[in-house]
Amino acid sequence: MMKNKHNTLSKNVWDSLDKRGEKKHIVTWKQGNDMPYQMLFDQAALGIISFNASGRWLKANQKFCQLLGYAEEELLKLTFQDVIHPEDRAASLALFQCIVLGEIASSSREVHYVRQDETLLRLKLTLSACGHKASHNYAILGFVEVLEELAPAELSNTLAIYELPSTRQKQDEAELSEREALRFTHSIQQLPESEKGRSMEPLLAELEKLELQLSTSADHEEIRTLGQELAALTRNVLDYALAERNEAVEQVTALRKAKTQMEDFLSVASHELRTPLTTIKANTQLAMRRLKGVLQRPELLLEGTGGKVQASFEMLERVERQVGVLNRLVGDMLDVSRIQGNRLQIHINQEPYDLVPIIAAAVREQHKAMPERTINVSLPEGEQILVKADPDRLGQVLNNYLLNALKYSEAHEPVAVGVQLEKAQDTGVSQVRVTVQDKGPGIAPEEQARIWECFYQSPTIKVCSGSGVGMGLGLHICQTLIERQGGHVGVMSVPDEGSVFWFTLPLAQMEVEREATEN
Repeated sequence: MMKNKHNTLSKNVWDSLDKRGEKKHIVTWKQGNDMPYQMLFDQAALGIISFNASGRWLKANQKFCQLLGYAEEELLKLTFQDVIHPEDRAASLALFQCIVLGEIASSSREVHYVRQDETLLRLKLTLSACGHKASHNYAILGFVEVLEELAPAELSNTLAIYELPSTRQKQDEAELSEREALRFTHSIQQLPESEKGRSMEPLLAELEKLELQLSTSADHEEIRTLGQELAALTRNVLDYALAERNEAVEQVTALRKAKTQMEDFLSVASHELRTPLTTIKANTQLAMRRLKGVLQRPELLLEGTGGKVQASFEMLERVERQVGVLNRLVGDMLDVSRIQGNRLQIHINQEPYDLVPIIAAAVREQHKAMPERTINVSLPEGEQILVKADPDRLGQVLNNYLLNALKYSEAHEPVAVGVQLEKAQDTGVSQVRVTVQDKGPGIAPEEQARIWECFYQSPTIKVCSGSGVGMGLGLHICQTLIERQGGHVGVMSVPDEGSVFWFTLPLAQMEVEREATEN
C-alpha cells in the first residue's frame, strides 16, 4: 500500500473484505469522498493494520495502536515481526510468506503480541492480500481481534501452535519445518489449481487429529478454538467431497452422451452398409446362375473356354461367401447398437417351434460355406423338440457357434453338435441343451467369462481355418438373444483340448405335458 499526493491511503488497501477474505468490488473515490473511509479505518472497533511485501508497516489504526501501547509513528519504524512474541514469529512469518507468495488468499491464526510495556496480548490475526502483486498499490491487510491478555509467565501454559500441512509436499510430522506450523483454516477453494486435485487423505488425517485434540483438551478456551477449527475443516472436507461428486456426475453425463453417439453411429453405419452389400450379393448370385446355366449346356461353350467359365463361377462363389461375412458383421453391429439402446426385438410366437429343423438349417448353411469340413450332429431319436423361441434368432446363435468352432479348429478336425433333454438343476424345469464341440486350442479359465463381453477378443487364440474377420461381438449377441428367450449360455474348455459351447432353452408346455403323461 502506498500514499498518494494528498497523503491519503491508496484505494486498493481499502478494498473491503467479507468474512471469508474475498475481495469486493473496488470503487474509485475522489478526494471529497475519502473522509468516510478514513474515519471508518481510524474508529473501527477492530485493530486494522497494513504492511508491504517486505513486512514494513504502512498503516495502523487507533485501535491497534491502543492495544499495543505504541504511537503510529513508532510502529511505522518497525516490522510486523518486531512486536510478535519470539515463539510465534516463525509461524507468523510462514503465514505472511504464504500470503505474499499467493499460496493462500486469506488465513487466520492466533498470535501473541508484545506490548510496549512488555506484557503479552493474545490476538486473532486475519491476513489478506490486497491489490495486484505487480502494482505499486499492493499491500497485506490485517484485522486484529483481542482474545486474552496474559502475563509473561502464563505464556508457556497457554501458547498453542497448530500445524498446517505444506502446500508443496507431504513430510513426516517429525520433520515439519517452521513454515508448516500453521493452522489449517483456509478453505479448499483457496488452494492453488495445482493443489485442488490432491487426495482427500490429508484433510481426513487433519480432521482425526483435531478430534483427538478436542477429546483430550481440558482448557475451555482451547476447546472453543479447536471446535472452530474442527468445524472449518469439516466444511472443507464436505466441500471437497461435493466437488468430487459433481465431477463424477459430469463424467457420467459425458460417458452417457458418448455412448448414445456411438449407438447412433453404429445404427446409421449398419443401415448404410447394408444397401450396397445387398446390391453386390444380388448381382453376384445372378451372375452365378447364368454361369451355372452355361456350364450345364456344354454345346454353348466355345472350345477351350469351359475351364475359364468354371474358374469364374468359383470366384463368384468366393465373392458371395465374403459378402455373407460382411453382412454378418454389419448385422452384428446393428444388433449391438439395438442391445445397448434396449431396442433389440425378438419375435416369439404362441405356437412352439421344432428345434431340429433350425439346427439342420444352420448345419447346411455352414456346409455350404465350407464343404470340406465335417460336422456331426447327434439328436434324440424320433422326437420333436418344441421350444417357444424366435427361430431366426436361434439360427443366428447356432450359426455363430458353428462358425467359431470351424474357424478355431484345424480343417481336418470334425465339429460335433449335440442335443440333450434334461431337467434344470436349480428349478427342475424341463429344458433342452444344445452343444457345439470343437478340437481347437481351448480357452484359458481366466478368459472363459470375458469372451461374452462386447468387443472382447482373446489375444492368445488364433484363427486356424476360414475367415479371420471378427469384432468380438458374436458371443455377446448370442448371450443376449438366449437369455431374452429364457435360456442360459456357457462354455466348458480345456487348453489344448478344445471347447464345448452350449445354450439351454425351456421346453414348450405341450412337450412337458406329453413327457409327464408318458411317465
